[in-house]
Amino acid sequence: MSTPVPELLPGDEVPFAKISGAMTRGLCLDAGAMRALVATVVAVGPVDRLTDAVETLQRLGDAGTVRGILISEGNNPAPPARVAGNTVSLEGLKAPYVNNAVAALRLSSLPTLLWWRGGRLDTLDALADLADRVVLDEEEPFAAWRRATELVDTSAFSDLRWTRLTQWRALMAHFFDIPEVRAAAPDFTHLEIDATDRASATLFAAWLTSSIKFTKALAVEIVRDDDRLRGFDSPIRAIRLGDREQELRLRLAGTRTCVEAAVSVRGHRSASRIVSLGDESPAGLLTAELRIRARDLAFERAIRAITPAEGQPPTR
Repeated sequence: MSTPVPELLPGDEVPFAKISGAMTRGLCLDAGAMRALVATVVAVGPVDRLTDAVETLQRLGDAGTVRGILISEGNNPAPPARVAGNTVSLEGLKAPYVNNAVAALRLSSLPTLLWWRGGRLDTLDALADLADRVVLDEEEPFAAWRRATELVDTSAFSDLRWTRLTQWRALMAHFFDIPEVRAAAPDFTHLEIDATDRASATLFAAWLTSSIKFTKALAVEIVRDDDRLRGFDSPIRAIRLGDREQELRLRLAGTRTCVEAAVSVRGHRSASRIVSLGDESPAGLLTAELRIRARDLAFERAIRAITPAEGQPPTR
């Protein structure tokens, strides 16, 4: 007997073979509207990690952007399908059937993005063969990051943490456009990150140290003070790179929707600017990922630095 699972999508229950027709009727899609779709987004994970994904996929689907597919793993080889607009859910689907369901429901003429919110890593292996892009989004991401390093020749990989760090990474990179910063960089000895999410801080540090070869060993310190960081939704509060006398600093501005970038190095007048973080909602982050088609080699270097192959030392 299959284990009952919570209802993810408050839609109409339909036979599997009639899902596509039900989605078309629900949206009254004509040929022009179908051509406006840009991708299939498949969210896979435990039920408790998919409940908040429903709103995101429906928001993208209602905008005429994507066909949304929600799949939670379970023990049922043929669970009922529910359809609401351009989104369909399969709840408690037996793991070996997940890739077959995705292959049948995706729009084969359009790119497929897999939003991986957790599950069996062998399921991730199978879905990577079907997805043009895999966006990881796990609470504890290190096992998935390691597996991703083995699958990057199969599909392009990213992570919502990585997407959320885009502005932080861009601002840090922009510092090195300044000649005085490049001249000061050999003296930098310390990277300090105030973070509410250690995995995000680890990812940023791995990106920086795998992208820039510092002359001196760079001491990396990740600071997490729950009392001081209470109320911060952003995974990062502040980043400081430098030595005892010089620094490059990024920190959340007062509104917590912007980052202040400040530079203080020898030979350069101290200066700062404030830049918006942009739309950090899951829908906004996935939209950003949908615009990308190529492999992200910087992300691949970063996760290899964090999760080296068995028997290999971490890269600095």
